[in-house]
Amino acid sequence: MSDPAGRPARRARIAATLALVPGLRPSIARAWVSEATPDRDSDPSQRHRRNLLRLLLAFTVLFGAVFTAINFSAGKYALMTIEIVISLFAIWLLSVVPRTPYLKRWSLIYLITLYSGTMYAFASPSTSITVFSWVLVMPVLAHLLLGRWVGGLFSAFYLIMSAAIFLWRFGTEGVLETPGAVANVVTVTSCSYLFSHVYEASREQAERQLSEMALTDSLTGLANRAQLERRHARALAQRDLPLSLLMIDLDYFKRINDAHGHDTGDAVLRDVADIMREDIRKADVACRLGGEEFCLLLPNTDADHAEQLAERLRARIEAMRCTHRDIVLRLTASIGVATATGDADKLDSLLHAADKNLYRAKLAGRNRIAC
Repeated sequence: MSDPAGRPARRARIAATLALVPGLRPSIARAWVSEATPDRDSDPSQRHRRNLLRLLLAFTVLFGAVFTAINFSAGKYALMTIEIVISLFAIWLLSVVPRTPYLKRWSLIYLITLYSGTMYAFASPSTSITVFSWVLVMPVLAHLLLGRWVGGLFSAFYLIMSAAIFLWRFGTEGVLETPGAVANVVTVTSCSYLFSHVYEASREQAERQLSEMALTDSLTGLANRAQLERRHARALAQRDLPLSLLMIDLDYFKRINDAHGHDTGDAVLRDVADIMREDIRKADVACRLGGEEFCLLLPNTDADHAEQLAERLRARIEAMRCTHRDIVLRLTASIGVATATGDADKLDSLLHAADKNLYRAKLAGRNRIAC
C-alpha cells in the first residue's frame, strides 16, 4: 500500500541518488523525480511503453550476446565486460517490467545504463568511427520510452556528449577527411530527433483528445460517470473530507422532449450544464449521469455548505430562461444531498444516499432540496 506521507522523503533520496550520476543534467533529474510516482497502467501510453521496453530489453540481451562474442574474439575485454553487465541488467529488468508500477523510472535507468555504455564505446580508442552510427537511434528510443520533454532533453544531452567525444577522438581533421559521412550522420540524427519529437507531440495530443472523449459527456461537456469515479477515488486518496454529493433531476423534463422535440431538450440540458459550471469551484466535479440526471461532487464540503450550494443551484435553475427556436422555456429541479465523512464510503453508497434524498424531494412536491 502506498504511503503519501513518505513520498517527499523518497523523492529527496531519489534526487540525491541522481546527483551522483556523472554528467546527468539537473533538468533531466528534476523531470524524472517529478514522475517518481506509480504510473497508471490504465493509461494506454503506459501499456504501450511497457510492451516496448520489454521488446527493447529482449533485443539488448540478444545483441549483447552477439557483441560480447565479437569483443571477446577481438580482445576488447573492457567492452566485453560492459556488454555482459548491460545484458545481465536487461535480463533482470525483464522480470521487473511486467509488474512494476514505476515504469518511467526503470525506463530512465535502462536508458542511462545503455547510453552510458555507448558513450564508453564511443570514447574507446579500440573502436572505429562507425560505432558513432548508434547515435541515430538515441532520439527515437528516448522519445518513445520517456515522452516528448523528458525524452527530448535526455537524448539531446547524450547527442551533445557524443559530438564532444567525436571531436575529442578525431578532432576537426576527422570531419574534414570525411565531410560527407559526417554530414549524413548529423542530418539523419537531426531528422530522427525532430521526427521523434513531432511524433510524440502528435501522439500525446491524440491521446489527450481520446481521454477527454472517454471521460466527458458529449452533449454537455460535463464529466461522465467514468470521470466521476476517478475524481471520487482521488478525493478519498487525498482525504478531501467531508465529501458531499448533489443528485439533480430536472422536473418533468420528459414533457419538454414530448412537446418541443429532443433538440430543444438537448438545448435545455446544455443550459443547465452551463449554470452548473458557473456555480462550482475548480476542485468540484459537475457530471451528467444520463438523461436529465446530473450530480455535483464536492470535496472538502460539509453537509451545511452542500445544502447552501444545492439551494443556490435550485434557485438559479428555476430562474433560468431557455430560448430555443423562438421557444422560451422554464423549468425546475429537485436535488438530493448526501455527505460522506469517512474514507470508507464508496461512490455507489454516496450516490444511493443522494438518490434516496432526491426521491424524498420529488415526493414532497418537486422543485426543492432534501438532505
